[in-house]
Amino acid sequence: MKRVLFVANSDWFSNFNAPFMAWFKSQGWTVDNASPGIESGEVDHQYDVCIQRSPYSLKNIAAYRALKKLIDDNDYDLIHCHTPMGSILARLAGRAARKRGTKIIYTAHGFHFYDGAPRKNWLLYYPVERLMAKYSDTLITINGEDYDRARRYGMYCHRVYHVDGVGVNLDRFYPRGESVRQNYREQLRMNSEDFVILYTAQFAPDKNHRALIAQIPTLLSHIPHLKVVFAGSGPMMEAAKSQVSALGLKEVVRFLGRRYDVEMLCNMADIHVSTSLREGLCVSNIEAAASGLPLVVTDIRGHREVCIDGVNGFLFNKKHPEELVQHVVRLWEDEALRKTISKQNVRDAQRFSVNKIIEVMAGIYKETLEL
Repeated sequence: MKRVLFVANSDWFSNFNAPFMAWFKSQGWTVDNASPGIESGEVDHQYDVCIQRSPYSLKNIAAYRALKKLIDDNDYDLIHCHTPMGSILARLAGRAARKRGTKIIYTAHGFHFYDGAPRKNWLLYYPVERLMAKYSDTLITINGEDYDRARRYGMYCHRVYHVDGVGVNLDRFYPRGESVRQNYREQLRMNSEDFVILYTAQFAPDKNHRALIAQIPTLLSHIPHLKVVFAGSGPMMEAAKSQVSALGLKEVVRFLGRRYDVEMLCNMADIHVSTSLREGLCVSNIEAAASGLPLVVTDIRGHREVCIDGVNGFLFNKKHPEELVQHVVRLWEDEALRKTISKQNVRDAQRFSVNKIIEVMAGIYKETLEL
């Protein structure tokens, strides 16, 4: 029986990998997963490996040793690694196995060296990624900028692909109608006349929640029945709550924490906003668009893959958050525009269907194994 190992340094990454794990299971493979913490999921073996996000953590030495033993003991046919440190450690630990025939795929969910990135990112991450490419058989990128950079800047794998992310389940994310919208608003103690902004994201520095919070007083001066809903958790949540409290916005802003009903939140909201500073390809934007929500998002790599300015939403300069206010107010004022964009987004989201992505990935897996 053939064996595949998925590796990541995030303890929730098997949520993204679940459709591809299921595909391998359907092909009769043994499917294993290695990440920090034991995850739930339909895999044969879950391995708790203390991979740390920081490249400076000494715990990664133990993680490397654990991964090397795991890989050497199990004779994997394929290793699919994700996240910067997860992929670096997996590729280093898999060098001997690769000489014996194991194939290694790395999916880059957004290079840390990108247009406008800090100089230190280029000095640290670019040389490492270029070096590690020689220990990979296949590199998968999820946006056009990264794909072009990988080919232009010498990421010397056998093959480099551009895939539209990990896919979204369109049987889950779709417009559910006005009755569902109103019923869910009632559950969240919101009124039908409220104009609801949704931002679904982990509370991390790059997600830049503070930029949206800072604009809420201005938005309120235009939109009296405004509500802003944050779905997600993370280390920056308390700082965001303090900012909201200091601005006297507790009646306007809702912090829902980590949610498992995002599809219903998308149906309850009027628009989806992202003030993120860096993205590979933002899944929450795709989920929102598939549900019919117009997008108002920063003009960055990853957002531009989903949002075409003026067509299915609006892009704004991350250095000028006042542009966000202009776009949100325009959408609030123009219900016909919101409806037009909603229909456009539902159509455009079809390209991100998880079923299409599974087909693409199945082809990449087969081609990689034939190298």
